[in-house]
Amino acid sequence: MSIILFLLALVVVYSVAMTLVLYICWYYDRNNFPEQAKVPDEPPMRLWAAVLAMLGEAGSLLLLFLLYPLRLIHDASPVRTRHHAETPVILVHGYGGNSANFLLMQWRLKWRGWSNVYSVSYTPPHINARKLSQQVVDHVERILNATGAEKAHLVCHSMGGPLARYALKNLGLAGKVDKVITLGSPHYGSRVAALFPPVGAAAQLRYNSPFIRELANEETCPGGARYFSLYSNLDNFILPSSAAVLHGAEENVHVPYLGHASLLYSTRMLEEVERCLLKPEQTGE
Repeated sequence: MSIILFLLALVVVYSVAMTLVLYICWYYDRNNFPEQAKVPDEPPMRLWAAVLAMLGEAGSLLLLFLLYPLRLIHDASPVRTRHHAETPVILVHGYGGNSANFLLMQWRLKWRGWSNVYSVSYTPPHINARKLSQQVVDHVERILNATGAEKAHLVCHSMGGPLARYALKNLGLAGKVDKVITLGSPHYGSRVAALFPPVGAAAQLRYNSPFIRELANEETCPGGARYFSLYSNLDNFILPSSAAVLHGAEENVHVPYLGHASLLYSTRMLEEVERCLLKPEQTGE
């Protein structure tokens, strides 16, 4: 029991310390690159709300770490949960995560009536992002085959967004995805990625990296899908904040006072995700 309590205390300390360090980086970035930190229609930031959000982010990061081992029982299982021909919602995690990151959102979407909801894992995070994108393609095609649906919706947290865009552009996923909804995705990279070892996907996700420029300089929303970017100006992993605003998306939606991990567990974010999933295609007059 003492070992378990020690490990739990260690995870708590690590979650708080990591949150604090990243918000120091966020503060530095916001004050030194104010124009890049601005996002559309951003209201003045209230100190008390920001402090509460930072505390919530530490708690969300702790929850993310505690749920991490549940990947063993939580990975996608279309045979067990499929609802034939209904468009599946496929949840794609971010750097260093796994399918359990979306545990609460998956359960809540199913509770609200979405039958075909799958959370998938890709590994390991340190390999080339192009190879990780291929794993996303493999998951989507497997789930489409199992459900008999023609297209899927993708809900992508963090790095999952650029991986999905690359897959739609280069790996044959075009025409197989209806909507791509990203949560705090570094569409133009993030300076935080420079804190990670400069190998594989972490290096490719640095702000304005060659991989990022490859996606940004050509068609930003490829594959015939409808894109929705949901983000927060208090996201401590996406620096500058404007890097989460996807040019060419059908909607860019600012959900204020949410940290990076908090995006996964926020009721406000769930409501925005569901609104985007239900939004009908606009037709011209």
